[in-house]
Parts: sequence; C-alpha cells; structure tokens
Amino acid sequence: MSSQLAALCAVTSFLWLINSVEDHQIIEQPRLSSTLILLIASLTSYAISHFSGWLPGANGRFDDELSLSSTGNKTRPISQRNFPKKPRRYFVLILIVCIILRLESFHRVTADLQCSKPGLEAFLPVLILAYQLYSSPRRPRTFDEERDDFTRTMYEAIPDFLARSLYILVPSTLLISFGAYLALISEPRSTLFCSPQHDWARFVVLVQWAGVVLDAAIVIIAWRILAWARTTKSRLRTLAGILLVSGLGAGIFWGLSGDGVGSDTLFWFDVVIDGLTLATLLVSSSLLAPEGGAVLGFAGVVTFITGFLISVQRVWTLGSWENVSGWQTWGAVVGMSAGFTFFLHATDIKKVMFIHRAFVIMALMAVVIAVSIFTPIKMSKGMDSHPLGKLIYDSRVESDRWLIHASYSDSLPSAVREYGERHYGRDPPKGFDRWWEFAKQKKSPIIDHFKQMGDDILPFWGVPPAKLREDTRKAAKEIDMALLQIQNGTARHNLPTENPYQTIMDELVDLIKDFVEHLPDLEMAINLNERPRVLAPWDQIQRLAAAGMKRKKASSLLPGGSSGGSEYGKKDMPKPRLTEAVDKDELLKNTMSPKALRELTSLSCPTGTKVKSGVHWDIRDFCSSCAKPQSNGQFLTNFGLSLELCHQSDLMRLHSFYMTPAEVPPTTSLLPIFSRSKTDNYADILLPLSHPPQTTPLTPPKTPQPWSKNHQKLYYRGSISRPYSDKPLLRGGQEERLVHLTNLPPSSPSTTTTRLILPNQSRSRAHYRSVSTPHLNTLLPFDTAFTSYSPCQQTPSSCPLDFHHLTSSSSPPDPFSSQYILTLDSSTSPSPLFLPTLSSPSNVPFLSTIFKEWYTDRVLPWVHFVPVDIRFHGLHSTLAYFTGIQGQTKEHGSTDGKWIAEQGAKWAARALRREDRQVYLFRLLLEWGRLVDDGRDEGGFKISSS
Repeated sequence: MSSQLAALCAVTSFLWLINSVEDHQIIEQPRLSSTLILLIASLTSYAISHFSGWLPGANGRFDDELSLSSTGNKTRPISQRNFPKKPRRYFVLILIVCIILRLESFHRVTADLQCSKPGLEAFLPVLILAYQLYSSPRRPRTFDEERDDFTRTMYEAIPDFLARSLYILVPSTLLISFGAYLALISEPRSTLFCSPQHDWARFVVLVQWAGVVLDAAIVIIAWRILAWARTTKSRLRTLAGILLVSGLGAGIFWGLSGDGVGSDTLFWFDVVIDGLTLATLLVSSSLLAPEGGAVLGFAGVVTFITGFLISVQRVWTLGSWENVSGWQTWGAVVGMSAGFTFFLHATDIKKVMFIHRAFVIMALMAVVIAVSIFTPIKMSKGMDSHPLGKLIYDSRVESDRWLIHASYSDSLPSAVREYGERHYGRDPPKGFDRWWEFAKQKKSPIIDHFKQMGDDILPFWGVPPAKLREDTRKAAKEIDMALLQIQNGTARHNLPTENPYQTIMDELVDLIKDFVEHLPDLEMAINLNERPRVLAPWDQIQRLAAAGMKRKKASSLLPGGSSGGSEYGKKDMPKPRLTEAVDKDELLKNTMSPKALRELTSLSCPTGTKVKSGVHWDIRDFCSSCAKPQSNGQFLTNFGLSLELCHQSDLMRLHSFYMTPAEVPPTTSLLPIFSRSKTDNYADILLPLSHPPQTTPLTPPKTPQPWSKNHQKLYYRGSISRPYSDKPLLRGGQEERLVHLTNLPPSSPSTTTTRLILPNQSRSRAHYRSVSTPHLNTLLPFDTAFTSYSPCQQTPSSCPLDFHHLTSSSSPPDPFSSQYILTLDSSTSPSPLFLPTLSSPSNVPFLSTIFKEWYTDRVLPWVHFVPVDIRFHGLHSTLAYFTGIQGQTKEHGSTDGKWIAEQGAKWAARALRREDRQVYLFRLLLEWGRLVDDGRDEGGFKISSS
C-alpha cells in the first residue's frame, strides 16, 4: 500500500510539473529559478526526513526479498532481480555535475526552442532499459539447470528464458516510447521559425539528445545511490544534500547576477510551488528506490500516462486542422496500449496506483476498440462545404442585426432612453440634443452604438473631477504629449509651429471647430507617441469601473462647485517635450525592457487568466487553447475576442509590440490620456487622431480600377527601422514571420508543412491535409517582402540570411493594383493602410492586428474586411478560398472577395468619413466635459415634460 501511495504521489507531481511550468513566471529567469527550486526542494526533503518514522524503511535495512542476497528463486520477477549494484564513492559528484549540465542543456534548448524537435524525451525508458540490459548480472548456471535443458524442447525453454530475461521488456518499452513520440509530434507547429543559417538547428537537436542521456544518467545514478541507503531518513538526507550542492553549484557557476532577482510576487509564488512539487516528486520516487526495477517501471508508467493522455486528447480533434493524420493518432493509442499491457506483465507490476492491472488492461482494450471504430468514421466524414462560405453568409446576417442595434433610435426621446439603458441608467451629458442634431445633419449611420467610448471612460467615473483635471495637466508634461484646451467656445493646443506633430493637433482643432461653441470648458492630454501610454493594474481598473456603474450624488465624491473651467485661463499651458529632444542617456535609462513590459502587462489581466498566470514559453508548438475561443478551426469567428490578450499568452512572444523596448514607458496610474490606438490591456481613451506625417499612408486612386483588372494576389510590404532586434524578435515578430512563411523557397526542408482544406481526389468532400509550405507558396499568389530592414543592415551577423534575398530594394509596386492587401501591425501601432484599403471598392483588406482604434467596433469581419489571426496558421487556407490553388483547386470565394471589397468601400463612405470622426469626437468631448465638471452627477440632459 505504501509503495502504491508513493507511486501515486510521484506520478501526480510529475504530471503537474510538466503541465504547469509552461504557464509560470519562472521561465523569464530560468537560471535563477532553477537554483531557487533546487534549494527549496533540498530544504523540503531535509524537513521531511525528520518525519521519516512515518514512512516505509525507517526501522532498518530493506526487506530481504529485495536484497542482492535473494537469489534462490530462479524465476523471481524482473523487478526484484534487477536490484542496482552498489554505488562508488564518486557517484555523488558525478550526479551533481550531471544535474548542472542538464539544467544548462535545458536553458540552451529553450533559448532556441523553435529549432528543437518534439517528442525526444519519450525515449528515456529506452535508454534506462539499455543500461539495465548492459549492467544486468548474469547468474552462473547450475548443474541441475544445464541437465534440465537437455530434457526440454525448444518450445518449453523459450517461456522460461523470457521469464528470466530483461529482453522481454524491449518490445514493450519500444512500443510505449514510440507511441508517446507519435502523440507528441502530431501537435501543430507555430509559425515562429528557425533560421538554418544562423540558429544551429542540428546543434539544438544534439543538445536535446544530450539532455535525454543526462536524464537517464541522473535517474540511474540517483537510483543506485538512494537504493543503498540504510534507512529512509538517510536516503532523504542524502537526497537533500545532493539537491543543496547542485543548487549552490548552479548558482555559483552561472552567477545570480545574470538573471537578476525578480520582484514580482507571482514569480516567487511559482518558485515556491514548483520547489515543493519537485520535492514531492523526488521524495516519493526515493521511497520506491529499494524496489528492484523501480526506475524502469516508473519511467515506463510516466511515459505511458503522459503520451496516452495526449493521444486520447488528440482523438477528439480527428478530422480538424489540428489533427490531419488521424491514423498516426490511432497508431499511438494502439501502440502504447499494447506496449503497456506487455510492460505490466514483464515487470510484474500488479497495480498501477491502486488500480489492479487487470482493470487497467480491460480499460485499455475498451479505449482501443472505441478509437478503432471512431477514427475511420471521423476521418471519412469530411466537410459538405467550405467553412468560410458559411462564415461569410452568417456574418452578412449578423451585420444587418448589428446595424439595427447601432441605430435603434429614431428620435431624440428614444435616443435618451436608449442611452440610459446602455449606460447604467445614467442620463446623457448636457448638450446631447445638440449632438443629436449634429449627427442627424451629418447623416451618421451610428446613433446608439458607442460601446468603445463607454468602456474607455467608465473607469474615470470613479475618479473625482478635481483629480482628473490635475492628472490631465500632469500627463500633459510627459514626453510626446500635447494639451488640447477648450475654453469659452474656442479650441487651441500647446504645440509650437516647429513641432513635427503640430499638423496632427491642427487637424484635431479643425475637426472640433464646427461644434466647439456647444462644448463645455475642458482640457485633454493627447498622446502623440505611437505606443499607448496607460497600463494600469486590472484590479484598479475594475474597482474604479464598478464605482462608475453606480449612480452617485455629487457629495459622495466632492462637494458641488464650479465646473473648473475658470481654472484653465489662469494657468499657462505646459511646454511640450519630444522624444527627440530628450537627452539620450536619460531616454535610455527610462526605457522599459520587453521583459519588464510583459511583466507589467500581466498585471493588467484578471486573476486566473493565462497571461496573469505566467508567460507562455513553448513558442515551438501552436497554442490551440489560446486560439480556440475566438476561432472555428483556422478561421477567426470572433474578431473582438481575438483582440483580447489575457487568454492568449502566446502572443507575448509572437508580436513585436511585446518584444521591443518602450522608449516612453507606460504609466501604471490611471491617467486621463487620449490616444490614437491601443491594445485591449491599455486604459487610454481612443479618439480620431490622424497619423504622423512620416507614416501617412498611400491613398487609393480617385477612379480605382475595376476588380477584375487588379492582380489576383495578396500584397504586403514592410519597412522596419527599429534599432533593437534580438533573436526572439527576429524569428518571432509578426512581420518577420509573415515574410518568412510566405517566401519559403522550394529548397526549404520538406518538414515545413501547412495544413489547409483541400477536396479529396476521389470524392467531392473536403478535408484538411498537410501540404509542403514551400511548394504551396509557389501555388498561391503571395507578394510579400520588406522594402527596408534596418536590423539586418546594422548587425548582419545576427540576422537570418533569409531576409537578405527577401528584402526588395527597388520601389514597391502600387498596392492598390492587387485585389487583396494585407495590413499588418508595426511594433508600435496598427497599419495606417487599413482605412485607405477599406475605402477602395477594388481591394479587400486582410487585417491582422492586436490594436483597437476609434472605429474598430464599427467595421465588421467577413463583411468589410477579412480577419487573419496574428499567428498566421490560417493565412494559406484563407487566401486559397478566395484565389484557389494553381493547378489543384478552383477559387471558391472570388465572388465573395469582390462583395467584401464593395461592402467595405460603401461602409467607409458612409460611416468612416470626416463627418463621422466629428460625430464621434463631439460625443466624446461632451462625455469628457461632464466628467471633469464638479457637478457631473447632478446635471444631465433630460427631455422636458412640456
């Protein structure tokens, strides 16, 4: 019973570690984390040794039947006959060195994880078995045994030989390992790439194999050392000493200053939890050490359980893009089930964690039968039609419903009632009737739906008006900020003529002049930097938003008084500060590193979400759980949800916004700052703001070519001038991944594949298939490249060679001569090309972004544009639907593409005009003017009873 309990604890702790470590903060400081975890595990093991009297083996040496002297029964089980040899004195030192080297190999592989191979760890039981075959003692044969051999036939001798030989474990162990390997390699890969010229892919795989060999060495040496301990107490104290010296040695060898000491509470919590879990694993395993064959048995059971759980999970994805090869999954389930059945008999394991092996075998047989029936049915089912056709049709229907919801009010009284229902019973701000008349005069199609605006300003209802006015002035003194002031019906800003951003503020003032006489006195801090600025903790935002949802009397915040407008004329407007004018040393000192930015971003997410729990580090494999909530297979079905980061921790390593330093760090205080764009985690208030002059996008021709005259291809040109680029960014940035993925030459490794929908050759039903990506790129009309890429020009030695021949030095062609244009984020902001593309009736914008702008919730996916997941796992399938695959499939959605281009242009001409920006800005300024008024809760617009 005690052995079964120890085995249960060991297996459970192991599974918990491998499933949770991926989402922990420890991966951000790997060497420091490793050292601390070893030290915590050491102290825990030593503490447990004081209670060793409650554990088995505390009262003396091990049971005689498990000792080496028990050789009387020639048919003893393998698990008892394979007791380890007595260890040498220097084995402890070798074990410590192996642990340190294993940690280093782990860090080396994770540094280039995109170049590693999945599933190699599944062959650990094979290495342990090979050692046992090599070191197994060969008992000399007695005279009686030799005489008996002359009287037996070959068929009588074989069973006796197998019962006594370790070789019976070879086929079962190979089946378990190979089955687990098949299950692990079937996972889809992410689009983060490995550069064959610079990433030393073969070396990374070699280090992986070295790590597996070190694992086997560590397990075997530790087994030999701990199995010969006289008592449980001495065994646990030996274990504690090994862990202590290994931890100290690792810390001294690398130097703790290399990683720095984390200040995040969650980091220390993860370290403590993982240290305690590791101690549970090692202590439980050490209790099994005296049992002969325990190492191979435990390794085999753990490998089987891990691989079997993954393969069964893969069964549910049969027929989907995640599991193209259903027969590979079936082979993994059958192979591991058969191998484990033989393994249980060969090792004479009677129970698997309290479950008798007869029940385990019966359960495996039931699973094999079910999977064998389910697999061919699921694989032959196929699709009656392409999912994008239905998705576009459903989006058409949904767009009609949305438009009704967005413009439900047909009169001012109904608009007032609708406002109250959508804003927690609050009355509209004063001047709402003027805004209503203005919106109707400008023929705005959106009257009621301003959800983004409401969400942006909601937390500020929990901040007193006087503090908002004070914080506005405080924010306006920061770098790359401007102050907009409206007083006595006049709008002005504080940017001088020589300021490069003056045209932006001039245009903003020009938008306001048509309705400025109806606005209250107010001030606004405008962010001129491309990056958003307010990254406040989630609990702070929620607390203030909850206060804003309640209707309060003015006395509950501040005593009623003047609006504060008279203050503005008495104060001089602050002098603006530009990034270019700030001292370089000061700017460098204040620059926030990508690591610090990611840690700060995690605080803006709710507790329990993926980003809050830790940083996703398995960038090699596709994170299905991150993409599934907003997707149907490869295609985005919920574009709004795809812009939320907190459940998509993998995007922190797949988008350059989170992988580049912020020269102007975000503030963690809820300051009232208005910005052009932001990601979902930021609390900036969005407003219609033009792009800087240096990023002004191309404009479509006034008389665009007909749809049929444009080239049927997907166009993208990128220009990267950032001074910072490290290896993760060069391989994982969204622009780098796109250009690399779509330009893989035919000479690329054939292992690079893409999964997409293709019709069967023998029948019309479509299925997901795995196709060589380099070959597919020659069949799809991609036209993607860089016009300039400064990181490669500055440091060619650290840049993937691929970019040198992908970069186009000549002037790029006209993007509006292509039917499909991909608009992709830069490292600081969304693409300025989206709106010009949307307004052209001859071009379809393919939008891939994580940013929101003022109009984001009024443009509809699959109606006005084609959304593309930033991971690009569905890019080939999406383009293939609209253009077809040369020589293989005809185009499915060319008509749909033309319809989307026309609908987008019509909607842009109707809802994204200059007048629509004015309508949005007018309402936003009325809302903000009320918020900074001391009497904001006492007054509001009401329809007079007369």
